[in-house]
Amino acid sequence: MVAASREAVRDCAAFKEPTMNDRPLAVLGAGAVGTILSAYLGKAGEKVALVEGADGRREQVAKDGLVVTGKVDNVLARPTNVLRSIEELRDLKPSALFICTKTWSLKTILPALAKVLPTDTLVISFQNGIGPEDDVAEFFEPERVARGIVNLAGGVNPDGSVTMQWFNPPNYLGMLEDGSPDASARLDRVKDVLNGAHLTTKIVPSQETKKRAFFKTILNSALTALCASSGITMRQAMTYGHTRNMAHVLIREGLSVAAAVGYNYGEKAKEACMRYLDEGGDHLPSMWTDLQRGSPTEIEYINGKIVKIGLMFKNIDVDTNLFFTSMIITQEIKSGVRKPTEIPEYLTHF
Repeated sequence: MVAASREAVRDCAAFKEPTMNDRPLAVLGAGAVGTILSAYLGKAGEKVALVEGADGRREQVAKDGLVVTGKVDNVLARPTNVLRSIEELRDLKPSALFICTKTWSLKTILPALAKVLPTDTLVISFQNGIGPEDDVAEFFEPERVARGIVNLAGGVNPDGSVTMQWFNPPNYLGMLEDGSPDASARLDRVKDVLNGAHLTTKIVPSQETKKRAFFKTILNSALTALCASSGITMRQAMTYGHTRNMAHVLIREGLSVAAAVGYNYGEKAKEACMRYLDEGGDHLPSMWTDLQRGSPTEIEYINGKIVKIGLMFKNIDVDTNLFFTSMIITQEIKSGVRKPTEIPEYLTHF
């Protein structure tokens, strides 16, 4: 497949002159999102430093480049640098860094990043869930932390290529805190670079960023854990009557929690969410893959975060989110990636 993809996109191999500045853009993580981001930036002529700690995946990228296929134009590109470790970023001094790893890895990677990134590097959480940007801000000044709401998805194939399953533009970017002209200018330059790479992106104010991230998490919460725990695809979940109803309940709970913290998405939000989910592909979520590999999942930033916030208020029902969070965490304990003593407090005291 890689060879065929190269043939289809051989004209993409010639890079243009970098348009951001002489310092590279860094991408941490060569999973689906990190690969798509790096490939599009590389195709657009940007200098890209891609950090991937897994030897097998890094060797694939070094050998075959970044291959993205799917419902969009096929892309083949090579990062300017393929790095083994975060420490190798020290000398490259990236102008901006996109964190594209799973959210559970933040506790490990953030201390390492804080030791090597220049004080003016813009740090962008390009991740799922509620609140990863707040974790980033524990190690970097809030005025240099940004959040991305990613409206694309894909999967890494055995040959290392990535199939982009969908892209519902635009993606969104916003600073954790508004008010820094320099940081805002740098984020605007990043937005221009992404748009130039055909990854349509808009900038929104910080409060709007969190609101949009919460909404995207509600959408993820409706099917991710449900499909991961049952082994059915997203399309199947929306086709079977009982699982479709379950997704509706999860949406309702998430919107209720959002309203409690001040996020109102309109009277027809539930219907809009269900329409969005109906357009999902006939594939399993990455959380299912994580469970099959015996890896940690992002459950605590998705359904778990909805439960944790919801339990802060009286008379808000989050029982269905609580159930699926418990099921996924039980699978993590079963596989050995979580100790039985590492159960979140919100699952034991409510």
